[in-house]
Amino acid sequence: MKILKIGIGNHNEAFIEKNFCDGVNIISSDDNNKGKTIVIQSMMYALGNEPSFPATFEYRNYIYYVEFEIEGTKYCLCRHGNSFIIRSKLDFSTFDNVSEFKRYWNKQIFTLPTISKDGINKIVDPVLFVQLFFVGQDNKDTSNIANKGFYNKNDFIEMIYSFCGFSKSKIPQEECDKLKEKKGALKEEQKSLLKQNKILKSNKLPVAYLSSTSDRLAFQEKIGQIQKFKERIGTLRKERNSSTVKKINWETTLKELQSINRNIKSGKLQCMDCGSTNISFLGNCKKENSFSFDVSTVELRSQILSMVKDKIASYEEEIERITVEITNEQDNLNRLLQDEDVTLESIVTYKEEVFNASDADKRLNEITSEIESINAQIIKNDDVVNDMKEKRELLFKTLIDTMNSFYKKIDISGNTTYTNLFTPKNELYSGSEAIVFYIVKLLAYQSVLKHDYPIIIDSFRAEDLSTQKEEIIIKLCQNIDNQVILTTTLKSEEKGKYDGKVNINHIDYLSHAPNKILQSEYVDELRSLLSYLSVNI
Repeated sequence: MKILKIGIGNHNEAFIEKNFCDGVNIISSDDNNKGKTIVIQSMMYALGNEPSFPATFEYRNYIYYVEFEIEGTKYCLCRHGNSFIIRSKLDFSTFDNVSEFKRYWNKQIFTLPTISKDGINKIVDPVLFVQLFFVGQDNKDTSNIANKGFYNKNDFIEMIYSFCGFSKSKIPQEECDKLKEKKGALKEEQKSLLKQNKILKSNKLPVAYLSSTSDRLAFQEKIGQIQKFKERIGTLRKERNSSTVKKINWETTLKELQSINRNIKSGKLQCMDCGSTNISFLGNCKKENSFSFDVSTVELRSQILSMVKDKIASYEEEIERITVEITNEQDNLNRLLQDEDVTLESIVTYKEEVFNASDADKRLNEITSEIESINAQIIKNDDVVNDMKEKRELLFKTLIDTMNSFYKKIDISGNTTYTNLFTPKNELYSGSEAIVFYIVKLLAYQSVLKHDYPIIIDSFRAEDLSTQKEEIIIKLCQNIDNQVILTTTLKSEEKGKYDGKVNINHIDYLSHAPNKILQSEYVDELRSLLSYLSVNI
C-alpha cells in the first residue's frame, strides 16, 4: 500500500500534499504549528480512523481526501463526517458510516482481521487496525493502545493473531456453546429413554443380541472392565520390576561382601589413608540416606551376610507372589474377552420385551450417533485450539524478540529488555525511551507480519531523540520495502539537514504560515480531485 496524495479543505480553503515517494518521506518544519500533524491526521481520518486533530482545528468543517495504491490499483477516497466515497478504475461506492466502509474494504480491497468481541465475531474497525502501522503525536500510552474506548490492548493482540490466521478456535465460540448445549440435551433424552425402557439397560447377554443399545452399553461396560484389568496388570508389573531391581542390587552387595570376606583370610583390612582397621561397607550408594555396614570383624560380616541373604530371599518371594497375581489377572482378562454362548430359548424369552422397546432403541442409536458427531467436532476444535495456542505463543515470542533486536540496533548501550507489546501501568516509558518503544514495535510488526502498509510516525524525533539514534532509525526504515512517512520539527540550527540526503524524500514545510496550512490557492486543485468522485464543494 502506498500513499500518493492527501487533500483537505472546503470551498474557501484547502491544502494538497502530493510529494510522496515510495521510500522514506520526512515532512519537516521549524515549528510545531506548520500543518504536519493536520496532514497526517487528515490521511488517517480519511482511512476511517477516529479524529485526533489539534484542539483548535475545526475538522468537521472540511472534506478529507486520500489517494493510495495497492498492488497496482489506484483508489481515490474522501470522507466528510461519517460519510465515505471511494472510487477505483472498476468500482464506485458510497457509505454512510465507518462500519459500511470497513465491510467494503474487507471484501473489495484486502481482508481485515476478525476478532471475538463481547461474544461476537467482529471485523476490526480502522481505529484499531491502523495501529499496526501508525503512531500519532497525541493519545500515546505505552501501557495501552491509542484511542482506547471500545477496544483494548487484548483486542489488539487478538487482531495480530487473527492477521496471521491464528484465531482461537476454528468453530466460533457461540457455535461451540450451542454444540455443548445440544449434547447436554441429547444426554438427558438418552437418560429418559433408558429409564422408560429398562430392558435396554439390561446386561443380560440375550438382550445384547437383540438390542443394539444393550449391546453398546454392555460393550462399554466391558471396555471399562478391560481398562481396570489393564491398569492392575500394569501396576503389578511395575511392582515386580521394582522388586527385581532391589533384589539385583542386594545380590551385587552380597557378592562384594563375600569378596571382602575371602580377602581377609590371608591378612587384614585397613584404611590406606589412616591405617584404621575399622572398615565399613556403604550400601545403595546412589541414595543419600544409605546405611553403612561395619565389616571390621568376622562376626559382624557374618551377620550382615545373613541379613543380605534374607533380603534377597524376601524379594524373590515378593516377585513370585506378584507373578502369580499377574497370571490371575491375565486369566480374568482372557475370560472377559471370551464371548458366551447364547441359546435360542434365552433369546425368545426376551424377544417380545425388546421388540416393544424397538422405537426407543432406534432413537437411542440416533442419539448416540449425534453425540459421537458432536464429540468429534469438539475434539477437532480443541485440537485446533491447542495447535493455535502453540502458534500464538511462538508468534508473540517472535514479536518480542524482534522488538529487542531492533532496540539493540537503535540503542547499543541500552539496558532495556522488552517482555510485552505494552508496558505495565506503573512502568510507563517517557521521552525518547517512549518514541524508541513505538518505533521498534512498528518495525517488529512489519518484519514479523510481513505487511506492506506504510509506516507512519507523526513527530518521530519527539522528546529529544539523539541524532545518532535518529540516523539509525532512518537507516532501518530505508532497509524495508514499505513506504515510510515521518514528521519532525527541526531546531533552528538543523534547518536543511535532510536536503540532498540520499534515499530520503524531504518535504519541507518551512515556508508555511503558522496555523494557516489551508490556502485558497489549493481550492481548485481539491475541487478537481473531488470531481472524480462526483463531489462538489
